[in-house]
Amino acid sequence: MQTKWNQFVYLLCEAKKKNVEENDYHSLIEQQLQLLGWFLFNGEICHKPSIHIGNSNHIQPDILIKKDGDEEFVIEVKRPSHKLVKKDVEQLQSYMRQLKLSVGIYIGEHIEVFYDMAGSKDAVSVLRIPLELNSNEGTLFIDQFSKEGYDRARVLAFCKQRIDEMQHQAELNKLRDDIITHPKSRIDVAMLYYLSAWHKDQFSEEELAKMLRDIDFSATLKGAAINSKPVSANTSSSRPSHHSYGNVWLICYDSKFFKVEDCFKKYGQIYWTHKAGVLNVQKGDIAYLYAARPESAVRFKVEVVASQLPYSKEMDVEDEFVASGSSNSDDSDKTYFLVRPIAETHSSALKHETLMSKGLMGRRPSTTKLSKDEFKALREYIEKNFDEAIPAEDPAPQKKTKPKKQEKPKAKTDRRPPFKFSMIGLKPGDTIIFAPNGEEVRVNSENTVDYDGQILTLSRFCKIYMPDEDSENKEYQGPAHFTYNGKTLDEIRKEKEK
Repeated sequence: MQTKWNQFVYLLCEAKKKNVEENDYHSLIEQQLQLLGWFLFNGEICHKPSIHIGNSNHIQPDILIKKDGDEEFVIEVKRPSHKLVKKDVEQLQSYMRQLKLSVGIYIGEHIEVFYDMAGSKDAVSVLRIPLELNSNEGTLFIDQFSKEGYDRARVLAFCKQRIDEMQHQAELNKLRDDIITHPKSRIDVAMLYYLSAWHKDQFSEEELAKMLRDIDFSATLKGAAINSKPVSANTSSSRPSHHSYGNVWLICYDSKFFKVEDCFKKYGQIYWTHKAGVLNVQKGDIAYLYAARPESAVRFKVEVVASQLPYSKEMDVEDEFVASGSSNSDDSDKTYFLVRPIAETHSSALKHETLMSKGLMGRRPSTTKLSKDEFKALREYIEKNFDEAIPAEDPAPQKKTKPKKQEKPKAKTDRRPPFKFSMIGLKPGDTIIFAPNGEEVRVNSENTVDYDGQILTLSRFCKIYMPDEDSENKEYQGPAHFTYNGKTLDEIRKEKEK
């Protein structure tokens, strides 16, 4: 099976490297399908067939596969540089339903099998295969779709089995996430059961339970998989200071090629490739992100939450923010590190022209390890001026208004410092309430919360989930809309400041 898969996919891989046009790719796919036993000459591979629907309509799928005159499955083809979008799936699904076929295949930058289950609103992806040699998923594709062993009932049974497996895995993941989210209570119960069984003759259950109350348990995912966040129960410390982290980096990016700000807003994190200059970035490091265009300034402060991660297809969700048409999958042979934002800034003090005028940066900024002694002055300057800049909770610059003639402008020290959870005694893992709808969210860091895997600032959370049609275009003071023990975070802060 592996050899046949390699024969089938080899020329498709070459076509992807050359970024061939869709028509050429289409012809190549039909050619490769013949390696699986399907043939053009006898009408098994139907090239763009025009199929009448009703009296006046017709559809024209890219490829329709028949066996003994019966339509079996349909294939939607896109050029190998194309990225699968919802519209492509809807197009394939419409062909499947018009032809009353349960199985459809997408072939573009990867191969994906969809199953239209009876009574389902949408077709479901049951198999996704990258265009690469020696793929385990590729052997499954060959096993099911080679003409020699093809059987419609067998393929449908395979699709149903895949869905059952995915649902089973989803339930297992749900159980795993419950343990990670509530490690203290879940592990306490398990440990009490274990210790009572092994030490019942030596200690009473009450003694063991009391001992466990003095122990904190935590649970994390190995390898820092996507969206995994360590959760520790009953920790007394807030976010550590800058100096408790590892190295500090300046990482340059180009907003015209990758929309970093938009990706942070949607996913709360970004996967960065370990390339020249950042090969040694490690979990626990801090990085300042410098936007080469169009801002030419330091824009974000981020924390490295995982490093040396192998490529995973889940990383491709970021592809929508790539302007050049490239994908994380293009660097599947490399490793990645994962960053999450701590704060962002629009400070003029961190613009390139200012940094260059102070002799801290050259004409062409480059990715730099700021922890080195030779960059100490630049690092300290960025740290000092970033702390005074706009926090991630409130990315929009404050509008400046001229004071009235009779009034004396307020001193800079009068400005209220940005809100931090540690100001009111809250720490990562604590739960607060979004007042407008009563939803519970967990504190993630000094100025972010975790809601169903999304890492958001309080103001960004309000923009997304405030029950207001125009909430995205409004500005919110986050602490005023969240409560803890019946009081808003802003009220608690004012009480403590008094």
